[in-house]
Amino acid sequence: MLRMNRLPLAGLLLASLIAGCSSTPRQLSELPATTDTPVEDILRQAERRSGAEAHLLRLHAAQTAFNRNQPDQVRSILAMIPQSDLPLDQQQRFSELQARSELALDQPAAALRALRHPSLQQLDSLTPDAQLEIQLLRAETMAAAGEYLSAAQERIFIHNLLPANAQQDNLAQIWNNLNQAPTDQLREAATAATGDLAGWLELALIVRDHGNLDLQVHAMQQWQDRHATHPAAVTPPEGISRLLELHAERPQHIALLLPFEGGLAAAAEALRDGFLSAQYHAHSEGLAQPRISLYDSGAYPNLLQFYQQAQADGVQWVVGPLDRQQVASLAALPALPLPTLALNYADTTATPPPGLFQFGLAPEDEARSAALQAWQDGHRQMAILANHDDWSQRSARAFVDQWQELGGQLVGHELIDEPARISGQIAGLLQVRESQQPNQEVTSGSEDGGAAQPTPRPDLDALFLAAAPLQARQIKPTLVFQYAGDLPVYAASRAYRLSLNGEPNPDIDGIMIAEIPWLLTRSDPLYQTVVDSWPTAAGPMGRLYAMGVDAQRIFSRLLLMQEQPETRIDGATGTLSLNSNGRILRVLPWGEMVDGQLRPMLEPPLLLQ
Repeated sequence: MLRMNRLPLAGLLLASLIAGCSSTPRQLSELPATTDTPVEDILRQAERRSGAEAHLLRLHAAQTAFNRNQPDQVRSILAMIPQSDLPLDQQQRFSELQARSELALDQPAAALRALRHPSLQQLDSLTPDAQLEIQLLRAETMAAAGEYLSAAQERIFIHNLLPANAQQDNLAQIWNNLNQAPTDQLREAATAATGDLAGWLELALIVRDHGNLDLQVHAMQQWQDRHATHPAAVTPPEGISRLLELHAERPQHIALLLPFEGGLAAAAEALRDGFLSAQYHAHSEGLAQPRISLYDSGAYPNLLQFYQQAQADGVQWVVGPLDRQQVASLAALPALPLPTLALNYADTTATPPPGLFQFGLAPEDEARSAALQAWQDGHRQMAILANHDDWSQRSARAFVDQWQELGGQLVGHELIDEPARISGQIAGLLQVRESQQPNQEVTSGSEDGGAAQPTPRPDLDALFLAAAPLQARQIKPTLVFQYAGDLPVYAASRAYRLSLNGEPNPDIDGIMIAEIPWLLTRSDPLYQTVVDSWPTAAGPMGRLYAMGVDAQRIFSRLLLMQEQPETRIDGATGTLSLNSNGRILRVLPWGEMVDGQLRPMLEPPLLLQ
């Protein structure tokens, strides 16, 4: 529930009116600031009058209810008032009350509709302070509705009009909104922006375009030299100031703890090469980088022995281990000798020790991204198709949790391990039935005998697929056969085969698949450099190279992400954020299978909150 702010506006009823005096207020300017009269009494007074007087009394009752933290009652009272019959100043008061109450009820879309009423496009009649209140409300509502760039633009426009004691908070809000806006929106806006807005957008894009902290800070310092009088240069938002502080305090010696022998050795080498590539890229720009020491995690039966050795060697931070059991052993400790970014997730819900952060390519991230994308696309009722194996079951559980948290409904869940049964399972899930229009007569002269085409159940909007390519290949043909070829299918990346030679995936065109940016858009600044050195980074192993790149990018920013949970990083493996348990969460972009190949979709993903 959003915090309710008391309206800084006049009350709408004279105390003398409630007391029964004959003098009746007819306009807002005649009214006192507050009233102790019960809302019900004001409404009863309204029932005894008609026309403009009744409308004014009900408007006052709505404001009184809002001032008493009763937004539900505000909504019901406003429903009694024909807004179009009110004079302009009362229409404006109506719109503001409606917007504030809807915002307090966690209905930002409805609040935004109220703020876009024509009456609030005519603010010149209001006092300067009242205009600022509306514009701040508009910015707050836009941000709550996910229109982050618009919210930032509104705050930038009014910044110099705010009192000095409100400007620092406004700067922080501008920076927060820009950090949550999609990168493509920032780039498009930057092409035509001027003045302070242009400077803000340039600064925000520095964060997106420079994954390495040293490169980012270097670019920020150059920005400050070019924009010395910009509000963000004169008084930097806390997020920027803290970033500069963390850069000054960054570790100078890092341990990379990976299993360079055994079954995980190939994965460890890809992670190492991705990590060091990001390190060398910053170094090639003339920026000093921390010393990296490699340690084989297989050489330490007890990881506390490793930490003793690392401390003796002067290590300040640890990146690793990769083995899931070793990560679990760290998560079970009461404390860690050194801050650590583990490259996997412990399978536990217990609170980890301070200083332990966990980052990996978990199937849960793709499932949560599927729920977010499906919700953004307007779906509300979905079903799951999944295997019995651990990977699929983890995906299914994560999808259900995220989907239900969003407010979605799960209407089916099928386990599709046996290829021979998939067609029947999907038919049962779809509940396809013969449909006939009411009162439609069957005529022998019609080609189809007058019968309408069979239709699947109407309460199923889309499917989430957590299965291997073998099962995925059966889904779309079966849906077409069952008259549901247009039913959207959202799938985890496991549903298709990614090959270095571009071999197509048959029978899955139209399926939407979550994939890391490294492999979907291939636009990461380090992509070509890494692939030129290690061609396998363009195939399935590319997920591990990309994870190594991101591990280097985020380890020095983990404290900032912990202090400011709204921080997002556009990484090679997705849009990255940190939750309260020290786990990195990823939101992935989406592609669609076209002619057997995965092509990027245009819609940006939503962010986990």
